[in-house]
Amino acid sequence: MVRILMITFLLSSTLSKAQDAVDKAVEYLQSLSLEENDWENTALVLEEFLENPLEINNLNFNRIQNFPLLNSRHFFVIKKYRKLNGTVFTANELKALPFFTPELIKTILPFITFKFRQTTSKIQGTIIHKTYFNIEPSKGFFRLDSMNFLGGRTQETTRFKLSNYKHNFAFVWDKDKGERINNSFLKIGYQGSFNHNIKQVNVGAYSLCIGEGLIHSNDFIVGKNNPLNSFYKIQRSLKQNSSSTEYNYENGVAVIYERKKMKILGFYSMNALNGNVENDTIRSLKQDGLFRTNSEINHKKKGHYYLIGNSINYEFRKTAIVFNTLKTSFSKPYHPLPNYYNTNYSMYKLWNNSMNYRFFDGDKTVKGEIAMDHNGNMATTHFFVFKLSDAYNLMANARYFSPKYKSFRANALSEGSRIQNEKAVLFAGDYQGEKTHIYVSTDFFSFPVPKYLVQLPSYGKEFMGYLNYQITDSLIFKLFFRQKLKDKNQKSEFMNEPRRYTLSHVYGKILIKANKGTTIRCRMDFSKHQTNGLNTFGRTSYLDISHKKELSSFSARMVFFKTDNWDTRIYLYEKDVLYHFSVPALYDEGTRFYINYNRTMGKYIKIWLKYGRTIFENKFSISSGNNEIRGNLKTEIRGQIRINF
Repeated sequence: MVRILMITFLLSSTLSKAQDAVDKAVEYLQSLSLEENDWENTALVLEEFLENPLEINNLNFNRIQNFPLLNSRHFFVIKKYRKLNGTVFTANELKALPFFTPELIKTILPFITFKFRQTTSKIQGTIIHKTYFNIEPSKGFFRLDSMNFLGGRTQETTRFKLSNYKHNFAFVWDKDKGERINNSFLKIGYQGSFNHNIKQVNVGAYSLCIGEGLIHSNDFIVGKNNPLNSFYKIQRSLKQNSSSTEYNYENGVAVIYERKKMKILGFYSMNALNGNVENDTIRSLKQDGLFRTNSEINHKKKGHYYLIGNSINYEFRKTAIVFNTLKTSFSKPYHPLPNYYNTNYSMYKLWNNSMNYRFFDGDKTVKGEIAMDHNGNMATTHFFVFKLSDAYNLMANARYFSPKYKSFRANALSEGSRIQNEKAVLFAGDYQGEKTHIYVSTDFFSFPVPKYLVQLPSYGKEFMGYLNYQITDSLIFKLFFRQKLKDKNQKSEFMNEPRRYTLSHVYGKILIKANKGTTIRCRMDFSKHQTNGLNTFGRTSYLDISHKKELSSFSARMVFFKTDNWDTRIYLYEKDVLYHFSVPALYDEGTRFYINYNRTMGKYIKIWLKYGRTIFENKFSISSGNNEIRGNLKTEIRGQIRINF
């Protein structure tokens, strides 16, 4: 009996120390973050580095790209130090390197090793299944005409993964609410890493990120509202895609070949297109992945697109130059019905070429991309990031996207949703002290020709400021302000006339660590929309409590909200089950609360549960169309289980 108790104590002690390391790392990342983030997903990545630490003396660039606590600056300074001095033996040597602050070194120590580790061929597996449904049925489930939903009320998602140090195989199956099983979605992908000239092979589903995203990117971009450290994180050009998205991924074969200072990426992809087809021409693309009704099913797999291209990367000293080429073709031409904003949207066969570059010299980074389509239309973006001292950083971005520039699945930092029709310059700076983090930015942008919801050429600007102040070890204060000035069509007597509007958003947040494992968060948001002398307002306030133990965690939140209209809606990030990102828009008047619970059961099983409810005041229905819910209540339940083996 004593032996069993000792084993139990040692196991719980080990789990507790590991959890403490992850919690401290997440707290460090939170102090650098401007907005709420999906920290549970980040914690899962950190847990993987606890089991397989980052080898400082054998740095793998792909691994450091995945490691949340370090970026390209740290990679290059370690690489330079080892070239001059050889092996790094202790953490004390890191203290002499730029960008390695005492706080950072203390945070990363549990996740790194200075030893050379033997790789293992041991295969590890994971199965995750998630179920999600609303208690109140939406209109599509009980209507009796031909527009009714054909499937059940639950959303089901299953993820399966087998991996070892070199090989990864994964598939994702997803059935949305209202879909039949035969209209569900399946994605399969394999990624292999090798030690010879062929470094990586992907077959099936993968994500492709070329340069800064001006000709193609399946990744999430670093937005304008991120700390400058984010701009040092180099995105992986090729990686396995195991998300549940049905639209933004590639399906085919990709290979990375390396020889000396040159790296070549070659790829081919063929994927289905969903949308509305008239006279053998695609008029609109359907990107939501929902096929619940006969009408939606009729828009499924109406064509295909094909990608083929390569990326040639050459590195010398402190500089990397990359030449990219990409050909895109559609099985049917894409010509949306003509409107004032989409005259340059048509596509059939595209050929995009670009050159991107990166120069790193310790305290400064210069990077960017210059792209051109087959008609000679240009798109460019350039970043200049300077480290003035250990505490101060400055960044500038200049970008220009021709109104006629065409690309498919381009995704880069921009004000608009398309890499097209934009001129802009962005300035940002931050200060990182021992207890204080300050960030300010301003972005000036213009649109040379009409765009969606703006029927004339227009311009705008955005200001943002952020303060994070650690008052004591257990009390943190955050203050955020953003103001955006833009144009938007307003209905007038004869036409939609663009009018200038100002949207302001400010929030204050207090984080209290009540005791070990318990955290209390209080936040108040205010929004203001001004146009034509008319002011409308919105506000929210919430109380959030979370508690962690060695094997379980619990969190709950109560939110009160009131907005004058949709223009003053407020988005609040919510904690959710693993890999589920939830940022509901709060509008009108009401309350919302949710409860989260997760628990580790033994060594291999973990479960997540979420219950959330929104209660609207003075409303008799929620949403519209097939998603309409009768009454003023909307209740969602999510459950998830993960089994490791």
